[in-house]
Amino acid sequence: MKFKSLYTKLLLSFLCILFITIILSLLLFIGTAGRSFRNTLDNQSFGKLKIFQAMIQEKIEQMPGIPLNENKEVKNLLHSFSDLFNLKIWVTSWDDTLLLKTFSTPGDIPVEKKKKYSVMKDGINLYYLSRRHISYYATLPLKTGNTISTLHIYLFAEHSDKPEALFHLGLLSIGIIIAVLIVPLTKIITNRIKQLNQSALEFADGNLDKRIDIKGQDEIAELGNSFNFMADKLEKMIQGKKELTANISHELRSPLTRIRVSNEMIQDKLLPDGDKDIKRYVKNIDHEIQTLDTLIEKILMMSKLDLQESALSIEPLDFNRMITDLEKKFIPSLEQKKLTLVKDTKGLLILNMDKSRVAAILLNLMDNAVKYTDETGVIEIKAIKPENDILIFSITNTYRPLKPLELKKIFEPFFRIETGISPGTGLGLSIVKKLITQCKSQITAKNSKTGLTFEIRFQDQGLPY
Repeated sequence: MKFKSLYTKLLLSFLCILFITIILSLLLFIGTAGRSFRNTLDNQSFGKLKIFQAMIQEKIEQMPGIPLNENKEVKNLLHSFSDLFNLKIWVTSWDDTLLLKTFSTPGDIPVEKKKKYSVMKDGINLYYLSRRHISYYATLPLKTGNTISTLHIYLFAEHSDKPEALFHLGLLSIGIIIAVLIVPLTKIITNRIKQLNQSALEFADGNLDKRIDIKGQDEIAELGNSFNFMADKLEKMIQGKKELTANISHELRSPLTRIRVSNEMIQDKLLPDGDKDIKRYVKNIDHEIQTLDTLIEKILMMSKLDLQESALSIEPLDFNRMITDLEKKFIPSLEQKKLTLVKDTKGLLILNMDKSRVAAILLNLMDNAVKYTDETGVIEIKAIKPENDILIFSITNTYRPLKPLELKKIFEPFFRIETGISPGTGLGLSIVKKLITQCKSQITAKNSKTGLTFEIRFQDQGLPY
């Protein structure tokens, strides 16, 4: 399972490290303090058992001729210890014959299950019945005449106090507290990275004034300072490039004007029945001058939009009237190419927008549609207002389906679709995109059943108070 969120990755990493640290601490405690505790407990248990063994052996030696099962002193001592320490005690002969016991229930203890916790020392076998070494079973050798008997002791203690459980609970509580403290720490780290990422995206979208303020002296703060340094450098480079483009375009106007004047003077000197080839050349020169003039005009407009973004002049716009005026402007072009214009506008289409910008947007889109629609083609304009503050405008012209890459790059400066002819400058749709961004609206290009569609979602800007 892969986690995409850096916050999740950091949090899980911290928690894993914490879990491993707790486990290692627990193992270290068991291997050091736990082992020392067990050794101390073993020594104490063997010491008590040796004392008990010596006392029983002394009683046996005081009455050597009496069989062990008839020795009242031994019986009394065993019963006293059994009652005093809550023990089960019994004695067996060398052939495991039961000689005496201090209880009525069977005394057989399955030693096989206890071998894992067995300790042997000085002939005494001690078998712990739990990991906590509280309950145990022990066998002690006794000399009874010429034979060796075995003294069995069984201690079962119900100890309710569990100090190791309290230690585990404390360790778990510390882990939970650290885990809770890790959450805000992780958020602090990831929030700063998110802030840096958001600033980078805004800068990439064209907000060259965007800078980031990350406090501190760590690596993330240094990365923020590097981002600001990079942004300053890029802004100066881009600004200089825009100014250079604007200056060059402006300077080209003067020689272009002189060329136009010279061409007009040549046309005036030509006789009506003059050389046809010269007339054709002059006409071509005039056409190229017009094309170059249009290109320079659009470059200057692009530079103006880049260099200085003027405030929006908001007023109520009647899109029905604007679409009608747009149709009137293009009637000659529509008739020349025998194009059909279909309008589909529904209801009252009034929105508070910047009139000059919206007019430029519609003009460029209509000009693009007329240029790239073959003769006898169809151009369809639709406008609808689905919400009070939203107006959707679309224009569709007859055209082949565009490739995904063409749709993606269609708003880039100087991009033109590959055709047999290239009627445009490649700047019209770029200008449209910039104007729509300034109007805080969105535009999309897509293929439709009847051709290529540009759809704009105009957002009401609200009248200034």
